[in-house]
Amino acid sequence: MELTERNPIFVGFKLDSNLKRQLQNLSGPDSRYVSVDESEFLRLCSHGEDLYVGKAIKERLTTDRVDDVTRNILSILRRLCPDTRLPEKMEIWACSPELV
Repeated sequence: MELTERNPIFVGFKLDSNLKRQLQNLSGPDSRYVSVDESEFLRLCSHGEDLYVGKAIKERLTTDRVDDVTRNILSILRRLCPDTRLPEKMEIWACSPELV
């Protein structure tokens, strides 16, 4: 197996219906924090029928940065949806080449 830096890594979690609805209904300045397109903040990605929210990391990701990325994701979501329960753990996915 050969390692590559061409495909980003996605760190995030699967949305439940409540959080999905809240994020899809964001408006005004808050809507810039979550996008299906390229975003400096959070990105919505799909896996089959499931929708995930998190960060696509294009550069190499070291283990010590995973905690920083996780805290950043949760910080943004707590700001956008302060009364919503968020997961304690994130999933890490290799992204398809289309995301690049």
